Amino acid sequence: MDIVPTFSHITALRYQGIEVPESCTLRTDRLHISFDSRGARRRFKGVIEHYWSGSFEVTMDGGGEFYVTNPAMTWSQLSAYVSVESLAVIAGSLACRDSKRKLITLDDLERYVEENRGFAGRRRCLDIMPYLMENSDSPPESVLVVLVMRGGLGRPEANFRIDLPSGGFRFADIAYPELKLAIEYQGAYHASPAQMREDARRWNQLRVLGWEIVFVTADDLRTDASRRAIVKVIRTMMERQLAFRRLAGVL
Repeated sequence: MDIVPTFSHITALRYQGIEVPESCTLRTDRLHISFDSRGARRRFKGVIEHYWSGSFEVTMDGGGEFYVTNPAMTWSQLSAYVSVESLAVIAGSLACRDSKRKLITLDDLERYVEENRGFAGRRRCLDIMPYLMENSDSPPESVLVVLVMRGGLGRPEANFRIDLPSGGFRFADIAYPELKLAIEYQGAYHASPAQMREDARRWNQLRVLGWEIVFVTADDLRTDASRRAIVKVIRTMMERQLAFRRLAGVL
């Protein structure tokens, strides 16, 4: 290239360490670059060029050899090419709990979308914004938050810290603290015998404190029917915990 390119869309997403979602309609076997004016657009072999009407927020990298769109701009650009649920997953990955991988806050995303009103996909950004959760640990957790909120179950807290009488503490993937209800995603990481023993010990400690746990697996998120079923389970457990807490005079 005889220009300093601005890598964008899924090229920027990959550069930022995030997997391209299956719902993406962009070609994944090409580099994607963006221009801030239609007149500046150039064509290159193996590259897909885009014109971006929003503000150009980029970072120079590669020793000055290229620019990369910043995370908020990248997320906004992808809104026209991925599902709304995938937008939530990408946002959760960008704003994850791991301080080494966290690239942005949800406030940063909201600011960019509010300040840029003409780009394709903006309505989808606004639609999903109320369902986004900061400090999650995995894509399924982001999906779960969207699922329970769209199911009318209210906003949970991600990676909620639960203090133990011994002085230690545990984290729940997703929690409704006022009901003492935790929702845990059981990925492959939890399948080893050692991890299963640790999980059992951990959750028994919390049950003694009055917590109830709903376990969710990939199968629960696979189809619309399975999603409705797990939301029903969560709703039932919320109602049960609410009744128990009221009987105990806590609520």
